[in-house]
Amino acid sequence: MQHFTLKVLLLPLLLLLGATYAMAQVRAITSDGDEVMLYPNGTWEYISRRPNPYDYQEPPTAVGAGISGRHIGIIVRRQLLVVLRDGMLEDVIIYDSKGQPAYSYRDGVYQLPYGWQVRYEPLSDRVAQFGPYTFKYQMLSDRLERVGTCEIDYEMLSDRVRRIGGYDIRYDAFSSLIKRVGNIEILYDAFNERVTGLRGQDPNLEIYFMRQGKRRPLPFL
Repeated sequence: MQHFTLKVLLLPLLLLLGATYAMAQVRAITSDGDEVMLYPNGTWEYISRRPNPYDYQEPPTAVGAGISGRHIGIIVRRQLLVVLRDGMLEDVIIYDSKGQPAYSYRDGVYQLPYGWQVRYEPLSDRVAQFGPYTFKYQMLSDRLERVGTCEIDYEMLSDRVRRIGGYDIRYDAFSSLIKRVGNIEILYDAFNERVTGLRGQDPNLEIYFMRQGKRRPLPFL
């Protein structure tokens, strides 16, 4: 009889606690169509999310099968993805702490992480700050020169990038292909200029390739 009475008393209490906990959580849909759960302490997590059209996937075949090396992504200190096409700056991707793309220099804001703010330059649509990252532009050409602590330097007589975050970028004198980023050397086939592999390592650098005509690499970190 005592056990029965205890169960009768506990059941409404458990139902009340469950209802309180459920009310403390809020389901929401982001502008990208992702379903997230919001918690009272300001944190959130994905419930379901749409596939990101820019997600990078490793090619199923060998690296030398059709990859030219003219379109590469360089991840600096696991924070920024700098995309170069023929040595020219095409994009800079900022990731949030969960490894999701938050901002693209070319496409704009993907999503604004909790606690981050975006600030624009006065009388301009150029981003001055995104979260903890400040932006600096060249005064005369408006070229992007810095994102956070990552400096982007250009060749004096061209728009080719020669240094990213303190890491020198070397080009082949004949083909103009990138042959080295910091201590990492990109190896090519001498006959068709296709990438055959990488040599060297750096814990603060990662290099990604994309196939000619395919979408740009945007890996999760």
